[in-house]
Amino acid sequence: MDPHVDARAARIRLVCTDIDGVLTTGALVYGREPGHTKSFHVRDGVAIKALQKAGIPVAFISGLKSPATDHRAKDLGIEDCFTGHLDKKPILDQLCAKYGLSLGEIAHIGDDLHDLSILLRVGLACCPSDAVAEVRERCHWTLPLAGGAGVLREVAERILKAQGRWDDLVKPYLELP
Repeated sequence: MDPHVDARAARIRLVCTDIDGVLTTGALVYGREPGHTKSFHVRDGVAIKALQKAGIPVAFISGLKSPATDHRAKDLGIEDCFTGHLDKKPILDQLCAKYGLSLGEIAHIGDDLHDLSILLRVGLACCPSDAVAEVRERCHWTLPLAGGAGVLREVAERILKAQGRWDDLVKPYLELP
């Protein structure tokens, strides 16, 4: 573990994430009806709930407008779901103002060029192992997992461990009935 990444993780108060290629594999499944479906990893959902329980909100910022993403955000109680925004910088600025945070207190997980405007500014820039080279080269942490394989789960755990909050979240699951 890189101690610089852990120091950055200890300061995080908001986690932002791209959707396609991070919370999903990036595959879009089209059928006969208009629109597409997506497959989300259940562990990322558990991680989002753990972050929320620890008082760290999660925001979805996706370049693709998608009812599937909106539905997943609603299921997880995510208030900040922005879809159809290829220019993500204004959304980041809006979130900083809403939560009264500096850029150093924000983590972002992205995988493609449209994420660079955020990744280059935040306190903890993360990407899946299959992100494009330009993103991997500029992130503080490239995870060993590919997009859709629980990337946010790993980021959440590292943040919560760096903040000394992980054990308190795990403890109830270890208690015997």
